[in-house]
Amino acid sequence: MRLLVLGPTGVVGAEVVREALHDARFTTVMAISRRPLAVTHPRLETLLHADFRDFTDLRSRFSGVDAAICALGMAWPQADSEAQYRAVTNDYVMALARTLNAANPEVRFCFVSGHGASATSRQTWARIKAETEDALRDTFGSRLVVFRPGYIYPVHGRETGYWGDTVMRPFMPFRRLLGRYITDSVTVARALLYAALGAAVASPAGNPQIEAASATYAVPRTHEVSSA
Repeated sequence: MRLLVLGPTGVVGAEVVREALHDARFTTVMAISRRPLAVTHPRLETLLHADFRDFTDLRSRFSGVDAAICALGMAWPQADSEAQYRAVTNDYVMALARTLNAANPEVRFCFVSGHGASATSRQTWARIKAETEDALRDTFGSRLVVFRPGYIYPVHGRETGYWGDTVMRPFMPFRRLLGRYITDSVTVARALLYAALGAAVASPAGNPQIEAASATYAVPRTHEVSSA
């Protein structure tokens, strides 16, 4: 299976790449990034791309993709403005989605949204996420699987510091009690890969469905991933 990953340097995207490279069922892992990744692997192809508003020049590379995982995003408090948040979580995502679907109308698309996404929410970020979900449904139909995780603890850290990690870390021991609101990057990544492989996952999938999918995902281990 050929897997495409958008957002491979973020908390979830990096975890998806790491886990996928341990799973021989993913014969090729194509990662779209503005800069080289920190890992190397014979099955990893990094597609360096600068303009996330236009993926037309990559269309020929998309024709053989079986599934895509979009983990591109940012936390609302990290955005400089609503315009920046919308660009990253809607404009860039839809630019990829439309080009990918045009190149391969059978591709399966897994999208990382967020807990609380709703068109009627009072929260701006939640309305934008819901808008993106709706646009993706119009594009992919039943081939779309939406994931709405709560707070995602970065098991392997994150490139840039985020105050939310400091706030949430004390609650991690109580994760079972707060499972609807807290998860971690490995759990989300494995659930995404489970769906990418074609398994039936309820959409939208909240934390309970994400936990179940992750627990069911069986990883036939291969050789280790090495750092660049």
